[in-house]
Amino acid sequence: MQRLSEQILGLCNDKGELVTTLSALNDQLKDQSLGVFIILLSFPSALPVPAAGYSTPFGILLLWIGWLFLRGGQQIQLPNKWLNKPFKINAKIVRGGIKLITFLEKFIHPNRAPKLYRLINRRLVGINLMLLALIMALPIPLTNTAPAAIILLFGLGLLENDGWVLAIAQILAFFLIMLYGIATFVICTFGVATLNNILQWVHISIPFKS
Repeated sequence: MQRLSEQILGLCNDKGELVTTLSALNDQLKDQSLGVFIILLSFPSALPVPAAGYSTPFGILLLWIGWLFLRGGQQIQLPNKWLNKPFKINAKIVRGGIKLITFLEKFIHPNRAPKLYRLINRRLVGINLMLLALIMALPIPLTNTAPAAIILLFGLGLLENDGWVLAIAQILAFFLIMLYGIATFVICTFGVATLNNILQWVHISIPFKS
């Protein structure tokens, strides 16, 4: 069976761009389409220097995919207008994504820890995808990479049926969602200035303005 990095290369055109439609992904990848699409939508924002313009629209689509997981869906379900609309990821982002995925593939083993894989059921994955996608879609610089990277791990774990990768993604998702939840509570209760003061105290800066 082809590794994901090879499948992505096979979807690229002569210029190295990934140009396809959701309908084509459904036809080519069948039951794997949701897992592959999760990865394709997350890796542009998961790169160390993510490209601007991908996080919000891709985050919204990932939110919908999380909802499909909650409903037990196996393939992408969207209006035909969306399914047949081409989308493109430029060659530079594709190259960076393939390098990242090739690196991660060294640590992924198909069908590993099946009991652990079954324990992290699709509904739990769907809830995590929806919450992480909401964070990823926020139009705030420097806040998209971490949730996108965890979504990427979920996609790889699902695609390869690797229970350990899913478990690691679940643990990381829990801590990240909790962190953003605390930050949201502080902002709503005490204001942005208080959050900035806390982050400055621990020597972290974020692009918020009070």
